[in-house]
Amino acid sequence: MTFDPARPFGISAALTTPFTAAGNVDNDLLVRHVQHVLEQGCTSVTLGGTTGEGPSLSQAEKVSAHNAMTAAGIPADKIVFAIIESSLPNAVACAREAADLGSSHILLAPPFYFKGVADDGHLAWFRTMLREIATSGLKVILYHIPQVTAAPVTPDMVAELKKDFPTLITGVKDSAGNWENTAELLKRFADLDILIGDERLLAKGVALGAAGAISGVANFRPDLLTAILAGKPADARLPDLVEALLQYPVTPAVKALVGHLGHDQSWLAARAPLARLAPAQYQALAQRYDDLFASPTR
Repeated sequence: MTFDPARPFGISAALTTPFTAAGNVDNDLLVRHVQHVLEQGCTSVTLGGTTGEGPSLSQAEKVSAHNAMTAAGIPADKIVFAIIESSLPNAVACAREAADLGSSHILLAPPFYFKGVADDGHLAWFRTMLREIATSGLKVILYHIPQVTAAPVTPDMVAELKKDFPTLITGVKDSAGNWENTAELLKRFADLDILIGDERLLAKGVALGAAGAISGVANFRPDLLTAILAGKPADARLPDLVEALLQYPVTPAVKALVGHLGHDQSWLAARAPLARLAPAQYQALAQRYDDLFASPTR
């Protein structure tokens, strides 16, 4: 099985969020960034996910950013709206608002605050959530990132939710970085959009039918990922680039490279509890990137 261009999800940039000197979301810079990554081949952007510091943003800020994008001519259906909420009523309200704004997809994380919760508890949360938005027309991408949430969305859970909500569940974003889990999702759910969150696994995933990726790297080098979907060999430097990012807190590291390549240091700002990379960290990461991509060798 290979990437199917007849129903491509493609590459969605897991948007990082710029902030002004006052600490507010810089919607003007965000809009320019979205326009740039779409021009560079991304098929969509994902607003308010992990890379976007979504749990540190208010719903009002995400709605404001969404409105700024669409006011600039960015189609609403190219904006995947991430929902990372433990409160069930909040999650439902966010999803309904995303639908009202015109987004076609939501990226839905499990409730993450209480730890050690059985799968049945998470399934009950998802089932209630999905029943509440059943008539919204939304396409739901389940979000598996257990290293952050400590709440895995297992293949068996996906099967249960897909059985109960076959028209709502359209995909899974697998950000665990565990190839065995990704391979199982691809084997069991050929009719779902299995999206790769770890760029090092994208080529292997696409070879087995993955529909694309929601990617932090797509904020600054979407070409490395769109080339894979186009059937080209993966750039041999991509794993080293991801490893370089993983040496630091990943979201500030992605912001650092966006700023480095765009010559705009305002991108380094992060909202507490995250913090920008220290100057020495920034210099080391920027130098590592420059060393990796000093030549076009693949």
